[in-house]
Amino acid sequence: MGSYRHRFSPHYYHRYHRKRGRHTVSRAPSVLSIIVASIFVLTAPAGAQDPDSTVTIDPVLVRVLRSTVGTGTPHSVSIITGPELTRGTAGAFLEDALRAMPGVQIHNRFNLAMGERLSVRGFGSRAQFGVRGVRILVDGIPATLPDGQATLDHLDLAGLGRVEALRGPSSALYGNAAGGVLHFRSLDPVSEPARLSFRSTSGSHGLLTLQGVLSGQSGNAGYRVGFSRLSYDGFRRDPITDDGSIYAGGKRSVVNASLTLPAGAGRLRLVANGVVLNAKNPGSLSQALLDAGDRQAYRFNVISRTRKDVTQGQAGATWTGPLGGGDGEISAWVIKRELDNPIPGKVIELDRQAGGMRALFQDQTEISSGTFGIGAGFELEFQSDERFNWRNSGGERGDLLLEQLERVRGSGLFMQGRLDLDSGPSLLAGLRYDRLSFSATDRFISAENPDDSGERVMDALSPSAGLLIDAGNDLEVFASVAGSFETPTTTEIVNRPSGAGGFNPDLEPQKGFTIEGGIRGRAGDRGTFELALFQTKLTGELVPFEVPSNPGLTYYQNAGRSLYRGWEASLDTRLSENTSARIAY
Repeated sequence: MGSYRHRFSPHYYHRYHRKRGRHTVSRAPSVLSIIVASIFVLTAPAGAQDPDSTVTIDPVLVRVLRSTVGTGTPHSVSIITGPELTRGTAGAFLEDALRAMPGVQIHNRFNLAMGERLSVRGFGSRAQFGVRGVRILVDGIPATLPDGQATLDHLDLAGLGRVEALRGPSSALYGNAAGGVLHFRSLDPVSEPARLSFRSTSGSHGLLTLQGVLSGQSGNAGYRVGFSRLSYDGFRRDPITDDGSIYAGGKRSVVNASLTLPAGAGRLRLVANGVVLNAKNPGSLSQALLDAGDRQAYRFNVISRTRKDVTQGQAGATWTGPLGGGDGEISAWVIKRELDNPIPGKVIELDRQAGGMRALFQDQTEISSGTFGIGAGFELEFQSDERFNWRNSGGERGDLLLEQLERVRGSGLFMQGRLDLDSGPSLLAGLRYDRLSFSATDRFISAENPDDSGERVMDALSPSAGLLIDAGNDLEVFASVAGSFETPTTTEIVNRPSGAGGFNPDLEPQKGFTIEGGIRGRAGDRGTFELALFQTKLTGELVPFEVPSNPGLTYYQNAGRSLYRGWEASLDTRLSENTSARIAY
């Protein structure tokens, strides 16, 4: 008690592309920035602990590593819990919850139609919308589809209780992601029979949030129901009407519910959520227009009436408990999503159904030299998209351009072992095999438009290994290596410069190899610190490009080679009994 931490988390990385003999460099940012957290002094209660007292801190469990391990891990891991997630913010945007994560960067465009751009160590920055390259879990249920695409429209930020970030390749653990894993966990139900809370925030440009939660316990069962609504008018003026009207903003309504109850020897958690989103997309402006002081919506977007209307529902169940002498976790989930999305050049309608299941078994045993733990499991996922593309005629549907059924089937087998030696070091090794099948059934066939049906199969074997050394004096040294792979999403693979249907036959998954190392520890009772360095070599990185004949439309191709390298650092310090601060980079 008596402390407030304000965290800000830019990160630093280089990215190199080499293709057809050319070598270019991009960096973000290129100048070292020192971000000092705001320091807040709160008055401690009369019962505050004595300065000489000893406090025992419970171990922090890192669940994204597929096994229940402590904070002593050979990977770069960050955890934020409790009120730090949204304290001092409106709690309406993803950046409010993740601003404390080193290596995690959020670009809030205040455009609900596009969403916030999320990247981990630079991975995910290619996404025009949604999240790429990072595996997302919400209460144990994947928000990332089999093709690697994720949306977080349904995330209840006001009800978050914990966020875990595993930075670095996750393919050996979760498959089809190069940047890492983000696991969002909701608050647990309160211990009393019922508690109702409400929160509202208002701001400029029509910002209004409404958030309510009903939570409680009934016998051995706990429940939680949350509702949130965000509305935002925006400030981008309509350049066509020229009457001061706004072409921006949107509304998002989210309902989340969970029920936890005993089931056999374990616990069963049922979750369900729904979201309705309606938002206009004012588009982005060129640097020349910005330099000229233009802040209007992009004219072509207004002419095309670009927007996004989404209705989505998701339900899942997770059972955890003793199984076969060890511990087991079994999950299953389904998703239904409907999308109406006019963009420059075309109007997209998508009817999506997806789902899957996952099973994990883990156990540990004492051996002569220490403790050995092992976990193994499998995943099965499916995705079915019925896609229609029409020519955009002032935001309305014109001529039909594409009608096809796209299916993705994914399966994965994984195993991970950990050896904690009595002599001090800990070893962690994992291996995962993934196979994804993409198929397209062309339903728009004519003499001028031949059948473009087809199938693509992509698979990969992803290993990982790590070493953790307890150097004494509350200091840990860690290092790890890992392979990764990332397939193109269905949105990326169906966009062909020729305009034909089916899948782009030239687009392949990108593969990478990462090595990282670092130190973390405690500075007495004054704070904690972490420093990590990493390097990732990619082959066939998926990069966007445009063609002059179709302005505003993005296509993808595989680059020759890419190199990501950088470092991350964080310092959490207690300046006095009532004051703390954090510096992150």
